[in-house]
Amino acid sequence: MEKKSGAYEARRQLGRVLREVASKDDMYIVEKNGEAVAAVVPMHLYKQWKKDCEELFDMVREAAERANMAPEEADELALEAVRAVREEEARKATARSAR
Repeated sequence: MEKKSGAYEARRQLGRVLREVASKDDMYIVEKNGEAVAAVVPMHLYKQWKKDCEELFDMVREAAERANMAPEEADELALEAVRAVREEEARKATARSAR
């Protein structure tokens, strides 16, 4: 379940937050002055995200090499891909929290 917490409250209740993340797969969005600034997520989600990003960057590099693309163009393509993945992950998280 996705939960929101202010930065002060998250700091005060860090032990509880970590227990809920570890045992219940809860996810916390930490806000400061009403703006989301950080997320506390289960380690398996972080590891999967990291693996997905590495695979994505590898695919972009391979595509850039095959297309004989300039590094700047490849960087822009990678940024677009990262944005797309983040949007998809946010959509999935929203769908999970709506359940």
